[in-house]
Amino acid sequence: MSSLPALILFRSLSLNGFRLAVGPNWAGLRMTTWFVVAVLVFAPVGFSQVFEVIKQSDRVDLVQDGKLATSYVFKSGSKPILWPLMGPDDTRMSREYPMVADSPNEEHDHPHHRSLWMTYGEVNDFDFWAEGKGKGEVIHTEVVETSQSATSASVRAKHVWQAAAIGNAPAVPLLEEECIYTISGTADERYIDCEYTLKHAPKSAKAPIHFGDTKEGMFAIRVPESMRADKAGGQILNSSGLRNADTWAQPADWVDYSGKASPDAANDSGIAILIHPSSFGRTGYWHVRTYGLFAHNPFGSKHFIEGRYKTSLPNTFGGLSLEPGRTIHFFYRVVLHRGAWNIEQGNKRFVQFCSIEPLMK
Repeated sequence: MSSLPALILFRSLSLNGFRLAVGPNWAGLRMTTWFVVAVLVFAPVGFSQVFEVIKQSDRVDLVQDGKLATSYVFKSGSKPILWPLMGPDDTRMSREYPMVADSPNEEHDHPHHRSLWMTYGEVNDFDFWAEGKGKGEVIHTEVVETSQSATSASVRAKHVWQAAAIGNAPAVPLLEEECIYTISGTADERYIDCEYTLKHAPKSAKAPIHFGDTKEGMFAIRVPESMRADKAGGQILNSSGLRNADTWAQPADWVDYSGKASPDAANDSGIAILIHPSSFGRTGYWHVRTYGLFAHNPFGSKHFIEGRYKTSLPNTFGGLSLEPGRTIHFFYRVVLHRGAWNIEQGNKRFVQFCSIEPLMK
């Protein structure tokens, strides 16, 4: 949005708002209105505080400045996802495949890697990470509420993690999930806050739900093909200063994945994931790969430790048993930004994120 349309829009809003607020006090109205005009005349091109929620039949669009930031898609493959991820300058920041089945210039591997998602590879021996016959499925059940303001837009939804049917036995619900996706930020950086709770689905459950010790999970993004760090010139940096392949199987407060968001991009862009101090398993390992998978795993440890330190551990080393009545909470922030972060930039954003109170606790 240029300064002039912003000026017209916000001057109109100010006139309407102050007419209600001060009634016939037109001198105060004129002074206040022209103050708003003066501020907006000198506002930078691209300045915007206009956020919207647009409900569609199969998704909820979250919009900033009249442009799509992301969509909460009810079903893609075997789960709900956020797709696409649009960063500053209307830049697409996630791989298109498999949502675009014939997407060019991309590897068509790992069809379960769908933009941004939240699943896990072993829940009561069912695989919710991969897709296909016999796999678990995360089912969208309802949009609880949406909200929009001058600074953000959000959608709150519920899901059920359902185990696959076996033989004549029906599919079984294992977990209830509630999530909130909130977009905010500026023309230079877009924030997507992703908050989740998980608890037992059966109200009368007596046995725990078991999360196995696997590397396949959990909060994840598949970055654009042109950003990958193994052959496209991308870069991975974590909060400890480790880079590229050395970031895999390491704990970190944040990780930044940067590079060209498209093959013809003039400048680099970056995707960062930050973990809030309140998030369960925040000291877990990063399943971040140079080929483009970008994930944090709060449960797994065996595969990461064995892979990093070339040692052997029992299959029961890690994982989690979620007891009936217990709820676990996760809170991540995704930052879509220009360029690549350095340690100072990442730490500054992490401190800012730490000051935010979760909405679901």
